[in-house]
Amino acid sequence: MFANPNWFNQRKYSGWGLTPNCWQGWLYMAVAISPLVILSNLSLPGMLSPIFMSVWAFIFIADFIDIFRKIKKDERDLAHEAIAERNAMWVMIAALGAGIAYQVAVGMINKTNQVDPVILVALAGAVITKAITHFFLRNR
Repeated sequence: MFANPNWFNQRKYSGWGLTPNCWQGWLYMAVAISPLVILSNLSLPGMLSPIFMSVWAFIFIADFIDIFRKIKKDERDLAHEAIAERNAMWVMIAALGAGIAYQVAVGMINKTNQVDPVILVALAGAVITKAITHFFLRNR
C-alpha cells in the first residue's frame, strides 16, 4: 500500500510486529502515529475526533498487515516463527487457565461464582481457531 517492506524487519525478540531498519521506516512510523497523537489532543466537535482516529488507525493497520505479509521469509524463518508462536500460545493458555482457577478459588471463598467472560472467550476462541485450522489443513 504505502510503505516499502524493505524498510522493516520482522520483530523477533520483543513481541509481535515490525521494527524499522532505516530512516524511511522510522519516518513512516512517525507519519502514521502523529495524526493519532494530534487528534487525541484536539477538541473537535462531537464524534469527529474518534471517527478520524478510527479511520486513520484502520488505514495504518491495513498497511501494517500488507507490509507484514510482503516481508520475505525463508523456510528456517517460518519454522522458527511457528515454534515461537506455539510456545507463546502455551504460556498464554497456562496464564488464562491459572486466571480461571484463581477466580474460581476466590469465588468459592466468597461464595460467589464469577469468572471473567473475557478469559473464557479467549480460551474458547483459541480452541475454535485451532479446530478450524486443523480441519482446513487436513483437507488441503
